[in-house]
Amino acid sequence: MSQENHMGYCWIILLVPAFFASSHAFCGAPPRLDFAQLDLQFDKDNFSIGENVTYSCRPGFIRDRTQTNVLICLSNSTWSTPATFCNRLSCGNPGDTAHGSVSFENTLFGSRANYTCDLGYNMLSKRNYRECQASGDWSNDIPQCEVQKCPTPNAIADGKYNPDLDEYEYLQAVSYQCNNKTLALIGEKTVFCTAYGNWSSDPPECKEVLCVPPYVENSEKVSGLSPPYILNSAVTFQCLQGFTMTGSPSVVCNVSSQWNPPLPTCNRENNVGAIVGNLLITLTISIMALVMTNGL
Repeated sequence: MSQENHMGYCWIILLVPAFFASSHAFCGAPPRLDFAQLDLQFDKDNFSIGENVTYSCRPGFIRDRTQTNVLICLSNSTWSTPATFCNRLSCGNPGDTAHGSVSFENTLFGSRANYTCDLGYNMLSKRNYRECQASGDWSNDIPQCEVQKCPTPNAIADGKYNPDLDEYEYLQAVSYQCNNKTLALIGEKTVFCTAYGNWSSDPPECKEVLCVPPYVENSEKVSGLSPPYILNSAVTFQCLQGFTMTGSPSVVCNVSSQWNPPLPTCNRENNVGAIVGNLLITLTISIMALVMTNGL
């Protein structure tokens, strides 16, 4: 091979790497960032080594001036590592609601604040949450809670309730009573509106309670002398002289129209001492009479 041909091959060998190096000396499209978007003038596919591109913050993010928003096409055809130069903006406190509470992880763009009503209150608003928007404001108004309502209480025969209102709210109470004293109120006298919109118990009923006049032989009444004997009427007895009581001296008329405890009894006293004494006296008199008869 001639010297000239040899030199030509050398030039080719030297130029080929340079050609391939120059043909790959560029970067592709810059990376997509969650917090920023590429400025429009850099919307292309190829960038030369050393070329810069800039980004602008996406809606809902705010620029951090301490970090660069510039990326550089490096000599190895890759882009420089982007810094976090945009931060999520804050919407501030979402606000409290009466008779409820709010919970949230943070107040940054995209976060949600959830509202919950206290026991006995219901969510009035269509949405029970607010979202931090790109504008820096919370979506919709603060959710509102309203108190739980209960329907009108059930009426009862021979009785009434108080107060008589058009509507009743959580924890409001209603008291029942019967129309006359011969009727006893069976069940809960007072009911209240619960957190679930119903009453705490079924309504009571008015039932006639009359006990027959009590009689205990060989006794007299100390109290509760006159009828009628309605619910909880009490009568107290004491035995006549010479009689002893068995049972309780006082009884009460119960809801079953029965005396409770059962009526006592008065039994004649069994005085053993008196009997023995009488026998001794009789025996003494008999002996004395016999002695006197024999002596005569």
